[in-house]
Amino acid sequence: MTNEAKILIGNLSTDAQEGQIREMFLRTSGKLKSLSIPTDPRTDKGRGFAFVEMNSVLEAQQAISDLNGESINGRKLAMSLVEPKKREKKWYHIR
Repeated sequence: MTNEAKILIGNLSTDAQEGQIREMFLRTSGKLKSLSIPTDPRTDKGRGFAFVEMNSVLEAQQAISDLNGESINGRKLAMSLVEPKKREKKWYHIR
């Protein structure tokens, strides 16, 4: 299992910064590939969750095991592995 993997970080403070999350992931053995914090267009604050991409599923599972339950800005984080979307064939794509 060497495919890249995404982690969903839930219960994130709306004031959490990208640097805080990157710093937290330095404490795990895996390498953080990318980080995305969706924002509310009206307030320009975070929406309470983030996505982190790791190089492999093994690294992602290890990071979840190491960091699940950590706190940022007084909020205990909940992390889970994001299952890859299954590509469904539409009826008009059948050959």
